[in-house]
Amino acid sequence: MAYIRLLIVAGIVGFLFSARLIASDKTFSIALKGSLTTGSQLFPNPNSTSAFQRAEFFPLKRIWGYGVEVRYRFPETDLAIGVSADYLRITESQRPISGPNGKQAPVEDGYRVIPLEVTGYFIIPISGETIGIYMGGGAGTYFGRRIYRIGNTEAQTVDAGNGFGIHVLSGLSWRFTDFFSLNAEMKFRDLQFNSTNQFSSTPIMYGSFPVQVSTQPFESRVHTDGMIFQLGIVIDI
Repeated sequence: MAYIRLLIVAGIVGFLFSARLIASDKTFSIALKGSLTTGSQLFPNPNSTSAFQRAEFFPLKRIWGYGVEVRYRFPETDLAIGVSADYLRITESQRPISGPNGKQAPVEDGYRVIPLEVTGYFIIPISGETIGIYMGGGAGTYFGRRIYRIGNTEAQTVDAGNGFGIHVLSGLSWRFTDFFSLNAEMKFRDLQFNSTNQFSSTPIMYGSFPVQVSTQPFESRVHTDGMIFQLGIVIDI
């Protein structure tokens, strides 16, 4: 993967620099961050006997999120470890369901996921006391569910999906004071989870329009493979 090769090259180049980042006796930091994930896919029939239906998906792009991370830097080293939690949510309108007399019931589809991740960091030694460059990678678990709504009725989650995946990242920090800095990161996360939903009754009423639905549980799968851009406010403690 070109992105991973780029991170490896950046790490090797970093060892050519002899100067260090700002010397500080602070080992813990807390970051509040916002994120934008460029793309993901929702597979509505992942367990179908038809290969064509299993491969069907609709894209969900530009997923906004926010999160928090606690990071520990090992004293007198260029290594750190962080534990983070994020929240991502997106829904989009899909093709409405048509009924008699030209009536239509709107359909909204998407997902919500909470990634919990552990990341190891290597802080690349460079010249200067303001700008820092780092790279990292790790693994996480993802707690997600599909959000599927017809009209005003949402299919309840009967089995929330828990996924597991890996991630790699590179970042740039800009230090303003001894305790305050900004981080900008580019991240690749391989996130995947399944979700099972179910309507409790049929038909669904949208005003005076009855919509016939199945009350059988239905499983779906969410996969994100887009780039993630993050911007964070960091406080050293």
